[in-house]
Amino acid sequence: MKIKHFLYLAFSVALISSCSEDLLDKQPQTTESQFLANDAIKTKEDLRRLLLSSYDVIANTFGGQMQNLSELLGDNIDSPVNQNDYIQVYLRRTDVFNGTIGGVYRNAYITIYRANQLLLKKDEIADISDAEKNQLEAESRFLRAFCHHYILRLFAQPAGFTSDNSHPGVVMKMSAENEAGLRSSVQECYNLILEDLDFAESNLPEDNGVYANTYAAKALKARIYLDLNQYDLAAQKASEVINSNRFELLDSLNRFSAGQNSEQIFATVSTNANGVTDDRGGAFLNYRSDNNNNPTMRSNASFFAFMTADTNDLRGKQWLREISVGGNSTFGVARFDRPFMWIPLLHLTEMKLTRAEALASSGGDVATAQQDLNDIRERAGLAPYFGTGADLVEAIRIERRKELCFEGDRTTQIKRLGVLGQPIESRDAPWNCNGMVLQFPGQENTVLGFQLNPTGGCD
Repeated sequence: MKIKHFLYLAFSVALISSCSEDLLDKQPQTTESQFLANDAIKTKEDLRRLLLSSYDVIANTFGGQMQNLSELLGDNIDSPVNQNDYIQVYLRRTDVFNGTIGGVYRNAYITIYRANQLLLKKDEIADISDAEKNQLEAESRFLRAFCHHYILRLFAQPAGFTSDNSHPGVVMKMSAENEAGLRSSVQECYNLILEDLDFAESNLPEDNGVYANTYAAKALKARIYLDLNQYDLAAQKASEVINSNRFELLDSLNRFSAGQNSEQIFATVSTNANGVTDDRGGAFLNYRSDNNNNPTMRSNASFFAFMTADTNDLRGKQWLREISVGGNSTFGVARFDRPFMWIPLLHLTEMKLTRAEALASSGGDVATAQQDLNDIRERAGLAPYFGTGADLVEAIRIERRKELCFEGDRTTQIKRLGVLGQPIESRDAPWNCNGMVLQFPGQENTVLGFQLNPTGGCD
């Protein structure tokens, strides 16, 4: 899916009218030819056009393809249909030739490259104020952190895989030089990502249309701190988002809506050059089960049974459907059965579940953890839950698996729980086997000294 650009609702409306359609529509292929030649970035408007194009690539990269690759490593999905790159991921035997992996990896680094160009060029422009420079830097560093973190989740074993996190992470591109790099340790990766987010959180505005604001930075930090099992910090950042009262849980279960909704903290926006919404839903369309008895992506039988076991649970009724063809059953995912949607990349439901687990796991405010959990359960048609201790933690994790299904979260949670010593596998595969991370694309294999991930899958 080619998402034309983000619709800027608040920040610099004049910017949109000045944007070159050719620049925003261009789909770059290499880091060498990504945007404008260096000598073409001469004005404040050039910088803002470059910023818009960075959000544009984010929208393409996270329009479902990145999330799907994560889900395929987990235990919610059945074997995909007629998509060889997806099948290779599902079988946990990815190689350097997988074009889908190469595409999302390249696009993530294109965003990072553009962010670095913005950071380099902002001080060379005369007609920009210090306040504008600050916000430009904050947005750039947020986008850089967002991309670095997501590829770290997919291409490296999780924090805790080694006692000091000295195992290989990903290439951290922190400057505008277009040179090959080697993998930093996972600890170094997290240090740099959080450093970017510290600046973004402090310098982004509270209101920035649908672009990144300070609450998006806080929400991403909450996600990262839960990845690290740093419960106090995860609860603190999630609380800052929740207690801002700027976001509200929807009454319905349609978080993937055709337009803005109150749960979205940071989301992609699809619009064509004339401001008219297009009729495509990105790589999430691979799930569409309406009028399609053989969708590429579908639930496996075990997860379908898990979601539908409680007949009061509206998610099992609304998000999944059994498809019978020739006496055989497959299990479709109905939650994406719409031609057009905004993709929530950070949202309030995740923050509620993050805070709930962090508080319950650390022995913090149990009443708040219960309330966060029950806000989610009651919307889904379930009775409140008032357990405590390990039972409460497990109840929260169950709700997380249900609520965030097919959003790209499950594989990370399997690995996180494995680090904590939980007896957990993903489709009979150990959480830390070689195949539970993606292989780097072929261009990295040409870099002297670059360390590819081990091969061998999970057998």
